[in-house]
Amino acid sequence: MDENHSRESYVGNPTVRSVDGPDKVSGRARYVADMSLPGMLHAQVLRSSVPHARIVKLDVTPALRVPGVVTAITHEDFVDHGSFGWPIKDMYILAYRKVRYVGEPIAVVAAETPEAAQAGIAAIVLELEPLRVVGDMTVARDPEMPLIPEQSPTGEGNLCARHIVRNGDPAPLLAGCPVVLDMTYDLPHQEHAYIEPEGALAIPESDGGVTLYANNQSPFINRDTTAAVLGLPQSKVRVIQPPVGGAFGGKDDVLYQTSGQVARLALLTGRPVRLVFTRPESMAASYKRQATQVHLKLGADGEGTLQAAKVEMLADSGAYASMTPMAMWRATMHGAGAYRYQAVHVDMEAVYTNNGYSGAFRGFGNVAAAAAVEMAIDELACKLGRDPLAFRLQNCLRQGDRTMTGDRIEHEVGLTACLEWVRQKSDWDRKRVAFAEQADDAPRRRGIGVACYFHGCGLGGEGTDFAVTTLKIEEDYSITLTSGLTDYGQGSRTVFTLLAAEVLGVSMERIRVLRPDTHTAIDSGPTVASRASIVGGNATRVASQKLGALLTLAAAKTLHCLPDQIVRDGERFIGPSEEPLTFEVVVDAARAQGLQLSVAGRWQIPTIEWDFEQGRGKPYFCYVFGAQVAEVEVTLRTGKVRVVNIWAAHDAGKILYPKGALGQLRGGITQGLGYGLMEGFLYQDGIPQSLNLTSYRIPRAADVPEIEATFIETTLPDGPFGAKNMAEPVMVGTAPALANAVFHATGVRVHTLPVRLEPGG
Repeated sequence: MDENHSRESYVGNPTVRSVDGPDKVSGRARYVADMSLPGMLHAQVLRSSVPHARIVKLDVTPALRVPGVVTAITHEDFVDHGSFGWPIKDMYILAYRKVRYVGEPIAVVAAETPEAAQAGIAAIVLELEPLRVVGDMTVARDPEMPLIPEQSPTGEGNLCARHIVRNGDPAPLLAGCPVVLDMTYDLPHQEHAYIEPEGALAIPESDGGVTLYANNQSPFINRDTTAAVLGLPQSKVRVIQPPVGGAFGGKDDVLYQTSGQVARLALLTGRPVRLVFTRPESMAASYKRQATQVHLKLGADGEGTLQAAKVEMLADSGAYASMTPMAMWRATMHGAGAYRYQAVHVDMEAVYTNNGYSGAFRGFGNVAAAAAVEMAIDELACKLGRDPLAFRLQNCLRQGDRTMTGDRIEHEVGLTACLEWVRQKSDWDRKRVAFAEQADDAPRRRGIGVACYFHGCGLGGEGTDFAVTTLKIEEDYSITLTSGLTDYGQGSRTVFTLLAAEVLGVSMERIRVLRPDTHTAIDSGPTVASRASIVGGNATRVASQKLGALLTLAAAKTLHCLPDQIVRDGERFIGPSEEPLTFEVVVDAARAQGLQLSVAGRWQIPTIEWDFEQGRGKPYFCYVFGAQVAEVEVTLRTGKVRVVNIWAAHDAGKILYPKGALGQLRGGITQGLGYGLMEGFLYQDGIPQSLNLTSYRIPRAADVPEIEATFIETTLPDGPFGAKNMAEPVMVGTAPALANAVFHATGVRVHTLPVRLEPGG
């Protein structure tokens, strides 16, 4: 093995490359749609074409008479009609008694060919009795509106969830503020638009169990759900995650449905069954980012110091709860932004409608919360006659401050450094003056806007947050790593590899990361909330320390010295005699001594407490921070907005994998650009208005401006090598920065995203 390579430090090294990137760019990676087995059946789903209806008749018998059709299933083929869901158990593998959104699965056919399966779907007899559609979240709780769930989980009609923050009393403070902003902001649904649609392949096993290959984010939740709806012990359901072509939070609940469907079909037929969505099917059936209405009341004193905030949020959960209760809990925890206040109240309600359904999406509630508060902060700065960036610097969080929820930040905070960096790099001070002096009749006008953000790390008060990594030295001296957390584009496979190599002092090439597999890895909770690097990374660090300690003991016994006398030089172990032992020699010695060279490392976040009923406590054990400045050019005649430049600074602690981190930052900004300027998934009376990527426009390469980015490196003592997280929050600041830049260019203040300007200025 190359000695110089083995001595390399991997953490923070800008030359480290993705461990699975070459397979993906070369086409060697095998996705679900690439997997085909002898005798495999093809599945197709009958989906609802109406948003709300009672199922009067459902007969799959005619489908069984179609040539090539092998079997068909409905809700009757599952335990308890296929009921599942968390934190609210209100979904079904296939629709039960009624349909609640366009795209809801009703029945599934398995056939020899896709064409036969489609013909079988067409033969199914389905009679639906239309029910009144709830398409407007603002009236969903009106007494005359029909109840969408079979039974209200809150006991309050179509109320899905409620969360609060109670930090002091903002009412008297707001009453005494000389300057108060009182405004409502409307934020849209957003489609995940991952490259690879949903898919699953089920293989029946000889013991009556089933193996699933599914492009889901959380294989252990999929295993547990599938086992429950099939009436099997968890040990008889194995879920393996193949490479995933993007997820952004969108490949959980809908994949649990799909996995349950193909698993039942495989067990009924004794043959492998595969189901892969088309793009229109994916856009109809999958969950979206919650549409959210945010009413903000912010007050400041005459010196421009923020005093208090009162925030009211209303979120559209759609037909089912999915992860909306937890996503909107995070929105509630961030509803007043990254600023100091004397008092803050937040009230959030999520309601059921027939607008598809909503769930997890990158940023997990904070994208809408930050968009609203950052547009409001800008508007308040304008009312005060203050520069919006200077206003943020005056009021933003620093180490030792209390957040809007009242918890004190003990760790380093890089927010002021982020703001100062984007201020300097964007030439903010000069451009704010120069652009304000543009001629009123200029055909095009430039503007520059800013936004900042904070984002709680990991699950926080949403649930127990831990991860487990295992390491094993194989007979060929390679090291096998497993993690209960998955990689669906974040680069965590590379992060875990470089962390293990760094701590063990070995070459990255020695380490092989297995695909996520519920039979080989240990459950580590859902892969959400950008927790892989900090929680999974710490678990990898702990496992590596354990394995390294075993090797050091073996080396010390072989060299007749104490363990603390061993010095490492790359992969070599050196004792007082200064005669080095190679890694292979030490491994052989450890085995000869009877040592077991396989370990598991577990790490859990420090204990925090949040009182959901009182709206008080510490929601997260640490936070990340960032700031973005956007420069736009607006053509007044058409209202077209062109993004010229974006400058972004992010405080994620120590950067473990620089190339991956930069890719995440640029990708998040691009997704935020779509949210701010062009996306907005629309429903009309529950009917989705776009089911393809031609009419639902996401950013193309030509839409992406120059992006200049940096990382403000602080240190989090609890993080692996001081790291925090970044995959989710990097998109949080983009949309409001763009909206604020449009105001600077045109004088038009927008309160609804995506930005829409009337032609003619």
